[in-house]
Amino acid sequence: MSSSSSVLWILGAAFTPAGAALGTGMYWHIRRRRALLRDGARAEGVVARLTERQMKGPSSHTTSTLHSSTGPFAYAPVIAWTTADGRAMETEWNVARPQEQALAVGTPVEVRYDPANPSRWTLPTEGSALWWLFTAVGALFTVLGLGFLGGAMFM
Repeated sequence: MSSSSSVLWILGAAFTPAGAALGTGMYWHIRRRRALLRDGARAEGVVARLTERQMKGPSSHTTSTLHSSTGPFAYAPVIAWTTADGRAMETEWNVARPQEQALAVGTPVEVRYDPANPSRWTLPTEGSALWWLFTAVGALFTVLGLGFLGGAMFM
């Protein structure tokens, strides 16, 4: 086995499972979101507050901090809403944005949720383009990894 063949095996062994895991995970996220949008109960909510999140580098052990045009922080809205059976909910949206792009406190929003498990919820106004992008990146990594493995087999 040549050293270039070994490199291809290593790249294939890294890219294929990482891409498959990323692509599959994001695809299932999209499917769950679509099911909530189609079949979920509807509730009116309001942005109760913003949770500040520091944007850090790719590792939690890193000392580097990412910066946007407004600094090293992003803001995730916390939505207050009530289920059809009267349970008060306060849930944090999983997407944080720079403050000027975040939903403002007091903004009314529509919430779609699973009545059997209200902790599963989504905001219909939020797009799914980001999730599709991650799905595509996962598929690309999988194809690259399989290409590396195929190249290693024929070297």
